Amino acid sequence: MNTKRKGSLALGVAIDHFIAKGNTVLLPIADCDLYDLVIDDGNFKKIQCKYTDDKESSGGYNIDLRTFGGYRKKTYHNRYKSEDFDFLFIYCSNGEKYLIPAEKVITKAHIVVGSKSWNEFKC
Repeated sequence: MNTKRKGSLALGVAIDHFIAKGNTVLLPIADCDLYDLVIDDGNFKKIQCKYTDDKESSGGYNIDLRTFGGYRKKTYHNRYKSEDFDFLFIYCSNGEKYLIPAEKVITKAHIVVGSKSWNEFKC
């Protein structure tokens, strides 16, 4: 499965998750924002969705929290900023889901879920 399909899978699971909880889900028309969807639970919240099948030897799943791009022979990566999204929704290949507030991850280049430090955010 290529990265676009993995992203689409995470987005689909997130949509299902939020609709099942009774939230209205709004989708951007273009695929150029730093968030993937918006939920309306009385307030608008921007959600960034990530899929991971990158299993660590510890049993946890690695999630890269940088955006990548490039032009010609230059490649760049940037960390997210606090205004980019409100929550990070993670869907792991084993079916686990996490909803983590942006302020918990915004300064990190990657995290590993499936370990005790992130269990409080498991859906």
